[in-house]
Amino acid sequence: MRALNDLGLLERVGVLSCVSGGSVIGALYAYSPEQSFEEFDARICEHLRSGFQRSIALELMKPKNLVPTVLNASATKFQSFLSRWGLSERSVHRYPSRTDVFATILDREVYSGVKMGAPRRNDVEVVLGACDLRTGSAFRFGNEHSGCGRFGKLTVNDIDVGFAVAASAAFPVFLPPLDRTWEFSKNCKESSQRVVLTDGGVYDNSGFQVLEPGRDPKYSLHSFPCEYIIACNASHGQEQGDDLPLAFLPRTKKSFSVVHRRVQDMLIHHLHHLREGGTLKGFALPYLGQQDSALPWKPSDLISRESVISYPTNFSAMTDEWIEKLSARGEVLTRLLVPTYLRELLA
Repeated sequence: MRALNDLGLLERVGVLSCVSGGSVIGALYAYSPEQSFEEFDARICEHLRSGFQRSIALELMKPKNLVPTVLNASATKFQSFLSRWGLSERSVHRYPSRTDVFATILDREVYSGVKMGAPRRNDVEVVLGACDLRTGSAFRFGNEHSGCGRFGKLTVNDIDVGFAVAASAAFPVFLPPLDRTWEFSKNCKESSQRVVLTDGGVYDNSGFQVLEPGRDPKYSLHSFPCEYIIACNASHGQEQGDDLPLAFLPRTKKSFSVVHRRVQDMLIHHLHHLREGGTLKGFALPYLGQQDSALPWKPSDLISRESVISYPTNFSAMTDEWIEKLSARGEVLTRLLVPTYLRELLA
């Protein structure tokens, strides 16, 4: 974002589609129209230094949060056990949970109670992607409307930005899904539906789907066909080959990682196909795991892939050194790839 701002492109972005941890940064940028980019940059760095793990732990330890969270988690597990034996239907909502606490922190400390329909910087369209585990489909929060293809639009889009970001960033290994029953409208019919929302990266880790040319708005709640796409993410790319995932948890985690990487590879091939077919004028894909040897040329100030690839994405507090290393890599890659592949945008 620093590089795009310096290149004069950031303010020209028409759609900001975010998933997972990227929703934290993207939403703060979009919903702080009164601040300069430098002020936004400083706020993001402040939040990165603090992280969210400690805030979640401290908030969770408050009696008003700890007691209902523990009781509810126990109740849902007990009901799940009974359901396996046909003794009960699963009706208890897992609410509140650690992710609800996360949403509260985001709403209070980052977004100050702003709703999805609030004014946005440069009137940019915003889509924050999550995944509904009940239906295995995308659930997206937008400034105009929120919902999913299966159930339709929320009848009232009165969603806190903090809640939408928490749903989008609820990585299933660390945070439980957000469990809600809402009113939806589809084909002029209203219905009450239960959704179980987890990290948007489970369904679409790039946020690209809503930007895809040819997407039919009659069947898609969010459709913003774009001529140019700049897709930035923290994917690690090819595996290093250093792990020996033999035990249950390591091999399960690694299996998930392999599936995730293959989906990312398919996305890159699809972007090339769209560009070659002329339906997409161009794209740039600066990402953490970019193979340095595959770059058009290697800038002297490039932070190498090997020096940053192992950094965890788990909302822990970051040092200034790591903030600068990670952002500097993204900045240099963007400054290299955008002029190389999207030169006409800079003319």
